[in-house]
Amino acid sequence: MTGRLLDTHAITTFLARVTSLSGDALHEAFVCAALEGGGRFHIPADGRAVLSLYRITASGSTEAEAIAAWITHAHEAVDDTAAEADALPACS
Repeated sequence: MTGRLLDTHAITTFLARVTSLSGDALHEAFVCAALEGGGRFHIPADGRAVLSLYRITASGSTEAEAIAAWITHAHEAVDDTAAEADALPACS
């Protein structure tokens, strides 16, 4: 089990919204999501970008790499959560 509660509906909704975006529009969507949802998009002096949204954190040497890594981690987290739910015994 992942040990963290994820709002998979919010994550999949956000992923669907950003799928068709690129460049500045994609960057803006992530910055807005971080500001509105209590997330974090931080680029420290050493240039390593850190992005945290919906309890999923990713980083990269650039903002674009951090966004790409977050998208990958988000898909994995949603898939893992679904697999864990499928593995639970059914209630009788």
